[in-house]
Amino acid sequence: MPLKINPLRRYRELRRLRRITAILAGYGLEEIVLLVRGRRFPVRRVRVDAATRGARLRGALEELGPTFVKLGQILSLRPDLVPPDIALELSKLQDAAPPIPFAQIRETLESELDRPIDAVFAEFSPEPIAAASLAQVHRARTRTDEIVAVKVQRPGIARVIESDLDILFHLAQLMERHLSDGERYAPVDAVTEFARSIRKELDFVHEARNAEIFARNFAGDETIHVPRVFWDYTTPRVLTLEYIDGIKFSDLNALERGGLDRRVLAHNGARAILKQVFDHGFFHADPHPGNLLALPGNVIAPLDFGMMGRLDERLRDQVAELLFGVVERDVDLIIRALTDMGCVQAGSDSAGLRRDLLDMLDEYYGVPLKRLDFRRLFEGGLDLFHRHHLKVPAGLVLMGKALTTEEGVGRMLDPDFDMVTMAKPYVKRLFVRRYAAELKPGHWLPVLERYLRLVKELPDEIETALQKMSEYDRTDNSPRDFGIWERVAHAIAIGSIYIGSAIVLGFEIGPCVDGLSIIGLVGLALGVLLTGWHAISNRGKYKG
Repeated sequence: MPLKINPLRRYRELRRLRRITAILAGYGLEEIVLLVRGRRFPVRRVRVDAATRGARLRGALEELGPTFVKLGQILSLRPDLVPPDIALELSKLQDAAPPIPFAQIRETLESELDRPIDAVFAEFSPEPIAAASLAQVHRARTRTDEIVAVKVQRPGIARVIESDLDILFHLAQLMERHLSDGERYAPVDAVTEFARSIRKELDFVHEARNAEIFARNFAGDETIHVPRVFWDYTTPRVLTLEYIDGIKFSDLNALERGGLDRRVLAHNGARAILKQVFDHGFFHADPHPGNLLALPGNVIAPLDFGMMGRLDERLRDQVAELLFGVVERDVDLIIRALTDMGCVQAGSDSAGLRRDLLDMLDEYYGVPLKRLDFRRLFEGGLDLFHRHHLKVPAGLVLMGKALTTEEGVGRMLDPDFDMVTMAKPYVKRLFVRRYAAELKPGHWLPVLERYLRLVKELPDEIETALQKMSEYDRTDNSPRDFGIWERVAHAIAIGSIYIGSAIVLGFEIGPCVDGLSIIGLVGLALGVLLTGWHAISNRGKYKG
């Protein structure tokens, strides 16, 4: 629900609204300004004649500050809301800011930790090692002689963001009321989701928990090192992690000087992101070169766990079906997966969607895997989503962005890097795992219950059949229907197979895989085949 604007803040927010509309108008974005009806604002026109609308929007958002930079970054992942050319431009938004004075950092630290800074840290560098719009990072040494990286939230940034969110909710409501497609694009829902996301990012305890989940998922993996969280020095506005002294992936010369193998790093990074997406369902949403450090032994240390993507088990199953459909060029499977995800809306142009999917698949037909470009596939998919007004499930586009970003990093390190070939076994395994899950006893219990009920009712059915046969015998012009006995025998046999298979599964008889009896699974599969054959061969014979 939109936030109610506190009357005490109204004047300050009106001034902010005036500045926002003036900047938008200055970048030639008057169509947005016109939503604020009945108000006139001074315009400071910038040079925008040669700029595209995406470039103008990016420039305006950068000037408007952190809330709008974050909004632009999230909009770049929403093909259902913005066209591809604007999304591409917004993806270039950089979250950087000049450092703030150390005195303000000290004040925040001492307020959050409730102690003087010297009581917590033996050393604390006043110069930041990184500065972004929400926080900046300093190197420090604890009293127990551990080197740490301390991330401190910018003073007052939460208040600025909450004020901007109020204004964004107001603008979103105007868009829904006054734009012809306002309701279809649901801008209020989009701003609500954005507010939830940025508030999470402002809570450094949430980021610390993300880091710990990430570390548990990679426990025992010697190719990944996740920085340890120091909970004694972590609060909602201060995050303290183990300091990682590594080489940024973007510094190729330093990697060479450090004796690191760029090809191995590329493959280790790809394996890591594929595990995150397809095995864990919890992944780093922005694995760009600045967020990855290389350590001796070609070990990778990921940084910045503020924005993580999630794919629950159901969505992972649907993604497996979607990707398998792409690999097999099965348009029906792709459309079914998109429908199951809730992407395809009522009234969609299904014929047009099918045609465009076939065109996209034909473009890559016969192309060797190593020549496929994940980014081009992803951007083509985003364009298709936008043209057909398909809704985007949370996590799906983040997944695509993570995979394409990792592919870019891999090719930067190794020109022969082939992300698609590496991804194929993960997709196949996930697809097989999905349908293997359908064979588990829990999925079969309702089916077995129906067939058990059928077997219990068989004596009565047989008695009824015998009576009918007796009646046929007493009628001179009524032929004997010996086929009914054959159908009864089939039903008894099939029911017996289901019952026997259920018993074998329940007692785990014979060789087992993951606790499932292979004999029982084969029996169930045979029962399904016989049921289908029985239904088809006797179609129409049960009408009487």
